[in-house]
Amino acid sequence: MGNTIIAALMTLLGPLIAIAVPVYAIFVVALLIYDERDPSTTLLWAFVLLTFPGIGLVLYLLFGRNWKRISRSDRRLMHAQEIGRSQLEPLYDRWADAAAEHMAKQPVLASRIAHSITRQNGTRVLPATNFQLMPAGSIKFPALFADIERATSSVHLEYFIWECDELTGQLCELLAKKVAEGVEVRVLYDWVGSYPFKKDQLKRLKVAGGQVHADIAHISKINYRNHRKMAIIDGRIGYTGGMNMGKEYIDGLPRYESWRDTHVRFEGPLVAELQRMFSEQWYRVTEQSLFASRYFPELQVAEGERVVFSQLTTSGPESPLEEIRNAFMLAILSAEKCVRIQSPYFVPDDPIMQALIAQSLSGVEVDFMMTGLPDKKIAWNAAFSYIDDFVDAGGVMRQYMAGFFHAKAMTIDGAIATIGTTNFDIRSFMLHDELSIFFYDREVAEAQDAVFAADIEKCRIVDESIYGDFGRLIRFRNAFMRLWSRLL
Repeated sequence: MGNTIIAALMTLLGPLIAIAVPVYAIFVVALLIYDERDPSTTLLWAFVLLTFPGIGLVLYLLFGRNWKRISRSDRRLMHAQEIGRSQLEPLYDRWADAAAEHMAKQPVLASRIAHSITRQNGTRVLPATNFQLMPAGSIKFPALFADIERATSSVHLEYFIWECDELTGQLCELLAKKVAEGVEVRVLYDWVGSYPFKKDQLKRLKVAGGQVHADIAHISKINYRNHRKMAIIDGRIGYTGGMNMGKEYIDGLPRYESWRDTHVRFEGPLVAELQRMFSEQWYRVTEQSLFASRYFPELQVAEGERVVFSQLTTSGPESPLEEIRNAFMLAILSAEKCVRIQSPYFVPDDPIMQALIAQSLSGVEVDFMMTGLPDKKIAWNAAFSYIDDFVDAGGVMRQYMAGFFHAKAMTIDGAIATIGTTNFDIRSFMLHDELSIFFYDREVAEAQDAVFAADIEKCRIVDESIYGDFGRLIRFRNAFMRLWSRLL
């Protein structure tokens, strides 16, 4: 009886399946071609969609849609960016001559990088004052709390991860106090990045009068993140770097014995770039405009004050180009002596990988430092599928073993430094909202190189003695993880 029913169903459904399969295949091919992806990504998604028709389509809708193309019609985003650019034009013009004079004294590669960033992002070189390199959360957070305590008009905070612990509790209490004093407090956190943590503290801050919103809070964009971390106080003081909001960024507990990260604090005209970025994202989320003079105060530089000429570069899933990736690649290829990179992850895309290999082969010292204690197994395992080619070309790979390593920094020839939120991985280059600041200043670069040198004491060299004994199964696993790091 059962066999008879099955045979009848196959007789009935057979012709439908015969039609549905090629129709689905044509639909998949058309969908992927319309998405305008690079061939390797298109082929990977074709494999997933055709091999797993049901779940593959769900995965594609959640993780695979091309937001670069979709966002071309995001009028709210385009409007915010247009206003943001016009907001800073007078500032750019005011500092154009001084910036040009400074850049003329820098290595040629500095002008090349600056020109490229301007062409891609529209941002220009601006001065920063009272610059401070902060290679530990124990330095950053007390300074941030002190600056917030002194705030008189506004506090704007944007973080990928906002945890719920002792430190965030103290901060929310401080922010509520500032609201009571008449200071405008706005908090923007990434929905996915902060999802594991309770929101009780933020809810109390909201009840107290603070404005709190989740960013990218839509299931269709679950694969995309606002990975930026920044704080702007009174439109005059800016912070950015690798540290999210949580106590573990000070001590690493409970997961790690310690946490190594890098942040920067600065004042001066460069702060307007962070304020612009926050205002654009805030408008996109809330439709509330912050493009007013009280949020963009006149930012002066005192006569004789030390100035660090700097330039912001940004990118995100909506960017027409991978702007930060392009700036990094140009910086690497422009190096004549040495490139020193710090990032927790090493999952470069093909152009960056080839740039690292080409420079290593040419005799340029390319030194990469990543975490030796993983937090994301996919990225950790995928890294080993790149390391052997990099090391074989002459590159140096180090893993920081004293705790979790989360810094995101690079120096070129001891003359230029870049510090920001961007990891050296495909997700940061293509799928995250990120920012990095290029500092065209030898003192800053030398200070970052000194931090790098101190970190070396807590690293191990990764060479064939470590990965040479990997069996076929482990190598297959690493290559498979590399495939998924590209896909997602």
